[in-house]
Amino acid sequence: MRTQGERRGIWGRTFALSLLLSFALALTPAGTVIRNQAVAEASGERYLSNVAETRVQAVCRPLLSPDGTPEAPGLRASAAPGGWVYLPYRLKNGGNAPYTFALDHAVHRTSSWNPEGVRFHLDLNGNALPDPGEPEVAEVALDMGEEVALVLALKVPATASGSLFISPVATCPGGERDGENYARVEASPILEPSLSLTKAVSPAALLPGERATFTLTLRNLGSGEAGGPILLTDLFAGLEGFRYVPGSARAPKGTLEFFDGAAWRPEEPPSPLGVRLRLERLLPGEEATLSFGVEALPTASPGPRENRALAEGPGGPAEGVAVVEVLPLYLHHLGPGGNPKALPGGEGSGDDLQEARGLAGQPYCFRHTLLNEGTAQDGYRIRVEGAPVRLLSLQGTPLPEPIPLGPGESLDFLACFDPREAGVLEATLVAVSLAGGGENRTRDRLEVLPQGALSLRKEADPAPGTTLKAGDTLTYTLVVENRFAPLKARVEDRLPSWVEFLEASGGSYDPERHAVVFLLDPLPLGETRLWVRVRVKADTPDDTLLQNRFTLTSEATPNPLVSNEVTHPVLSVNLALEKRVRPEEAAPGDVLTYTLRVTNPASAPLEVRLKDTPDPHLAYLEGSARGGRCGGSLGPLEPEREGSSLRWTLTLGPKESFCLEYRMRVLPGAPATLLNVAEAQGLSAQGAATAQVQARAQVRARLETLGLERGVLLGRVYLDVNENGRYEPGTDIPVLGARVVLANGWQALTDREGRYAFRDLDPGIWQVMLDPASAPFPPLPHPEALGEGYRHGVRVQGLSVSDFPLKAPKGFVEAYRETTLRFGPLTLEKRLLPVEGGFRVVLLLRSQEPLEELTVRDPLPDGTEKTFHFARFGGEEVLLYEYTLDRPFMSDPEVRWRYP
Repeated sequence: MRTQGERRGIWGRTFALSLLLSFALALTPAGTVIRNQAVAEASGERYLSNVAETRVQAVCRPLLSPDGTPEAPGLRASAAPGGWVYLPYRLKNGGNAPYTFALDHAVHRTSSWNPEGVRFHLDLNGNALPDPGEPEVAEVALDMGEEVALVLALKVPATASGSLFISPVATCPGGERDGENYARVEASPILEPSLSLTKAVSPAALLPGERATFTLTLRNLGSGEAGGPILLTDLFAGLEGFRYVPGSARAPKGTLEFFDGAAWRPEEPPSPLGVRLRLERLLPGEEATLSFGVEALPTASPGPRENRALAEGPGGPAEGVAVVEVLPLYLHHLGPGGNPKALPGGEGSGDDLQEARGLAGQPYCFRHTLLNEGTAQDGYRIRVEGAPVRLLSLQGTPLPEPIPLGPGESLDFLACFDPREAGVLEATLVAVSLAGGGENRTRDRLEVLPQGALSLRKEADPAPGTTLKAGDTLTYTLVVENRFAPLKARVEDRLPSWVEFLEASGGSYDPERHAVVFLLDPLPLGETRLWVRVRVKADTPDDTLLQNRFTLTSEATPNPLVSNEVTHPVLSVNLALEKRVRPEEAAPGDVLTYTLRVTNPASAPLEVRLKDTPDPHLAYLEGSARGGRCGGSLGPLEPEREGSSLRWTLTLGPKESFCLEYRMRVLPGAPATLLNVAEAQGLSAQGAATAQVQARAQVRARLETLGLERGVLLGRVYLDVNENGRYEPGTDIPVLGARVVLANGWQALTDREGRYAFRDLDPGIWQVMLDPASAPFPPLPHPEALGEGYRHGVRVQGLSVSDFPLKAPKGFVEAYRETTLRFGPLTLEKRLLPVEGGFRVVLLLRSQEPLEELTVRDPLPDGTEKTFHFARFGGEEVLLYEYTLDRPFMSDPEVRWRYP
C-alpha cells in the first residue's frame, strides 16, 4: 500500500487535474464549464494560479446492439419466400446530450437477395414482434443515456433464395453513425428453425453493492420447429467482481440447471458457476426467457463487463451479449488515527471526536487517517472549519494537496493546533472528494491550560549568585510543578563543564554528555523535587561562571520546557590590602598622609571597590588623593563621597597591585586615638566577589591642639538647599546678619558668608543659640541640636565648629543657569543664582595637576571683567562674587596659566 508520504506534490496535482477532466468529458453533460486552479506552497505561503476553464463539447454517439458482421452476424433468422422476418435490436444514446437518430438499413454486397418492406417499429413490450399500438418509426429522439427496443421488420421476396446480410443504421445529425450490426436471414422453402438470442441487463450501470438482472430471450425466428434438446447456457463469463444472487434464476418454460464446477445439476448449489435452460422444443415464432440476478461486490473495480450466453440446438447456435458497467464508487472516510470509520459509532458520533489537553505555547497534534474505501482513484482536499490547524505529514512537512489515493489506500497525517493562551480550541476537518464522492468529517477538541500548569524551577545551595571556590560542593534542586495531568516526562540536567558529578536522587548520569537524565513515568500531579550534587573542579579558572538549567520534554510539550537559570561565579582567592599612615602622632591641625596598597592575586581582572571611613575628627583635603600602579607615577584620583566615607573604584589586572595616597587634617576635639578603617572588595566580570578585607591605621593625638589653652568656636548659618547637612558653596545660601548668642551672653552677627566666631572660651560644654527672629527658617536635624534645634550643645576644646543648617523655602533658591568648561586638566563650573537685589556668581575650579600663574577672567554685565589670580593652583577652589541687575547675565569665563 502506498501512502501520501511516497508521492510528491506535482504528481498529485497532475493526477487531480486529469481525474477531473476525464470524468468531465465522459459523464458531464455538454455545455458544462469546468474550472480549475492550481495551488502551490513554498516557504509556508500558498500561491494560486489563474483560473482555467474547460467547456464540455457535445458528443453524439449512437449505440445499436447486437453488433455483427457478415462473417459473424449478431442475429440469425430464416423464412420461406414471401414470409416476414422480425429482427430485435436496441438503440442507446451514448452521447452527452439529447439527440434524434435517423433509422435506415444497409444490405451487404454479398447478399443473395434484397428484402422488401423494410421498416422499424418501437418494441414497447419487448417481445421482438411489431404488435398493434407499436408505431412504425423512421427516427428516434433519445435523451443522454436513454435506450429503446426496436424491431426491424422485412419481407422475403417470393423468388428469394440464399442469404441476406442486413444491418440497421442509426445516424446522428452530424453524420456519426453505427451501422455494423449485421443479421443473417436465410430464404428457404424448407421449414427450418433459426434460433435468435438476445440478452439484456437492467440496470445497465450500477455501483458496487447494487444488483442487476440479466434477461436472456431465445426466439425461433425460423419457419420450422426447433426440436429438443435446446440448451440456453450462461457461465457468468466476464462478470469479474460480481456474484450470483442465490435463488434468483427464473424461467417460465423449460428446466433450469446449475453448474457447480464439475457437472450440471437441477439443484442450485451454494455458489453456482453457471445457469442454463433446457428446452424440449421451440415452435416458429416462439420465445423462451431465462433471467437471473447478480450483485456487484463492494470491491468491484469500475468499468464495463461483457457477458455472453450461448443457445445450442436445432437452428443454432446463437449468441447473446449484454454489457453491464460498474460505476466508480467514490467513498472515503476521515477519522481518528487508525480508525478512519470512527467505529463503532461512525460518522458524526462521539467516536469521531478526539479530545485532549494541551498547554499554551505548546503545539499539539491529533493523528488522523484518510481512507479511500471506493473502487476508483480519487483525490481529496482537507478543509478546516473552526480553530486554525496546521496539516502535516507524519514527517512534519506540510501536507500536499490534493491527496491522491487509490482504492483501499489510506494516509495518516497530523492536525496540529498552536495554542497561544488558555481556552478550548475546536476544529472540524472535512475531506472533500475531487471526483464527486461527497464529504466526510471528523472533529478535534483541545482544552488548553495555562503555561504555568506545567512549570519548572531551578534552585541551588549555596544560593544562586554566591561566589564559589575550587573544591566547593553545590547542590542543584530541580522542581517540577504539575497541575496539568499525569504524563510520561523526561527531565535532563546538563551540568556545567567545570563541575564533577557526585550523586543524584535517582536518574542516570551520562558521562559523555555530562548530563543527568530522569525518566518520570508518570510525572505525578503536584510538586516533584529532584536533586543533583556536584563539586567545583580543582583546576577551575578564576572568574568562571557556572551556568545551569534543566529541561523537560513529553508528548504534551514537544517544545522542551526550560527552567530558570542559576549561576555561580568562581573565584578562589581574596584581595590583599595594606594601610599605612605618616606621621603616627599628630595634633589638631596637623596633616596626615595615608597610603593604601591593594593587590589582586587572581588570574582574572577585578573591579576593586575601596572604602575608607576616617575618624569623625579627620577632614579629607580636597585634591590630595593620588593613585596608580605601585612602583610607578601616581596621578590625581579623587574619591566619591558617601556620608563620611571615601570611595574609589578601580580595575586591577591579574596579579597587579595598586597604590593610593591621600591626606587628612586632624580636627579640634580629636580623641587620644584616631582610627581609620579601609575596606576592599573585588568583583569579577562574571559577578564573582571576593571576601571583604580590612586594613586599619591608628594615630595618637596630642591634645594641646593648636597650642591653645583657650577655645575657639566657629560656625556658619546657611540655607541647606539639598538638605545634606554639609555646606556646599555655590549650592547652599549663607544667611547674612543672623544673630548667634552664647550662653555667657556674648553675641555675634553672621557675615556675608554666614560665618560667626567666638574666641577665648574656656574648654568645656557650651550652649550656642540662633535667634529665630534673625533667621526665620526652621533648623534641619543636627547631631548637637537641643530642643527645637535653635540651640546646640557644643564641646569646645581648641578649635570647634558648629553650623546651623536651615531648611530653604520652596521655590526660593534655584540655579538660573549653569555651565561647565574644561581646559585640559582644569575643569571650571559656573553657576548663576538669584539673590536679593541681583545675582550671585559661583565659580568652582578643579585641577588634576598643579597649575602655575593661573588667571581666571569672567566678563561682567557692564563690559568689565572680574579677575582672579593664583600663583600656583591645585585641587579645588570656590570663587564667589555678586552683581546688581534685574535680569541674569551669563558669560563664559576665560582661563590662562603657564607651564613650567
